[in-house]
Amino acid sequence: MNSQSDASVQHFQQIYQQDADPWKVRQRWYEQRKRSVLLACLPDQRYRRAFEPACGNGELTAALAQRAEHLSASDMSPEAVRLTRQRLQREDPSDASRVTLDCQRMPDEWPDDANFDLIVISEMLYYLREPDLLRLRQRCIDSLAPGGALLLCHWRRPFDDRLTGTDVVHQLFGEAAALHHLTRYADDDFVLDVWSNNAASVAQREGLA
Repeated sequence: MNSQSDASVQHFQQIYQQDADPWKVRQRWYEQRKRSVLLACLPDQRYRRAFEPACGNGELTAALAQRAEHLSASDMSPEAVRLTRQRLQREDPSDASRVTLDCQRMPDEWPDDANFDLIVISEMLYYLREPDLLRLRQRCIDSLAPGGALLLCHWRRPFDDRLTGTDVVHQLFGEAAALHHLTRYADDDFVLDVWSNNAASVAQREGLA
């Protein structure tokens, strides 16, 4: 059985069918600011191949597409995938041509040809329990190309559907010996961490330190 159950798929499918922007990620300054912080924390300016599971309605996807030669994005909700495709085609067809979209449940339905310079997981991992988090963590580690980066960004406050605390999620990933911690941003609302299999800082990567 997929770790993200049929009931979860139906739940999010219904949410996106009822409202194309259920969390107001296009309208709220909080969400706009969070995306800006996220993009500023990426350790490289450009990426060859990036992956964004749980793409939602595609607002972050559209921003990541401008930083990658090719972006794979997915969501377990077919309606979310449809909205993301619509968002990309409306905003910039040239970006849309460089994005591959799929319906996938995590952590089981991971891309077969996974070899990514960047993996971004935002507002998704608190829906998983620890055994599945550990499986997904290993998939991320195994899928990172040399020098690749993994970024997690999650809401910290309580809500009904949460299965695992955000701080617990980020701590579990931080305990992986294969990942070197590069960046952390945290406030009362959300936390963001960046790890890499390359310990070099941004300045070291550019020969400044």
